[in-house]
Parts: sequence; C-alpha cells; structure tokens
Amino acid sequence: MFINASMRRAIGICALSCLLATAAIAEEPGGQVIGSFGEQPLELSISPDLSAATIIGSYGDAFFSGVQTEGDQETVFISLMLSGELPDPEELTLEIAFARDMGANWRGDRDGLTLELTDFSATDGLVSLSGTVTGNVSGGPDSETRPVTLSFDARLEQVN
Repeated sequence: MFINASMRRAIGICALSCLLATAAIAEEPGGQVIGSFGEQPLELSISPDLSAATIIGSYGDAFFSGVQTEGDQETVFISLMLSGELPDPEELTLEIAFARDMGANWRGDRDGLTLELTDFSATDGLVSLSGTVTGNVSGGPDSETRPVTLSFDARLEQVN
C-alpha cells in the first residue's frame, strides 16, 4: 500500500489527537497544596473524596481538603472553601488542624485572607482550580494569629 505525504500527515494528526485525548482522560481528581503556616513549611495532597466544585455561569463554588502525613512530620489537615462570583468570590474560609494537638485548630476568612485565583474552569466533569491564599489565620491553644501562604493546584470533581 502506498502512503503519500497527505495521508501521512492525516495519520499523524489523528495519532496526536488520540494521544492528547488519552492524556486528558487520564487526569483524575486530586492535586497539591504547597506553602507555609507561620514558620512551618506545608506540602499536602488534595483528597479527591473530600473535594468538589460547581460552576454555574460566572458563579463558582469549591471545597477541597488536603492532608500532610509524610515521614515524622505531624499530620496536618487543611480545608479551603470558596463561593461566589468569579474571579473574586465573596466567601472564603481556610481551616488548618493538627492531629497531635487537640485545640490546635486555626481558621481564617475573607477578613484576614486574600485569594488570587489563576484558574477556575470546568472540562469533562473536572474543575481545575489553582491560585494562592495569603494572610493570617487565628486560633490554636493560645488564640494567636499566624501568617499563612498557600499555593494550590487542584482538579476537583464537578457536581451540580
């Protein structure tokens, strides 16, 4: 069988399209949160089972939780919730809890935190959410305030 240049090009485009489609299908919910809480560095994996998002027109609603349990470091739980008109949702809540220290729970909201979204988009049942949260959270056993900076890159299941 003779394959000319036009046919080779068409076959190549088809093969590339199939590879790109496979890569898109391979994406699954999850992601990463990296940053710091006071002087403590944080690197957490986002739990797909405890995360979801909705986009309706220009309105977005998202919630994700991350857990750090590596090595001898203390287990840390982080939850971030945002809701409102995009790209600057009105509601923002960040919660940080430490497993070893009961009462070492920290919370911040729109009053003390700034959110910068770089992506909040939906494709094929997944919502891509990335950005940075900076500011202060309050709590802990001594009701103190600590600085927090978190960058996140998440793929969340889209729910209606």
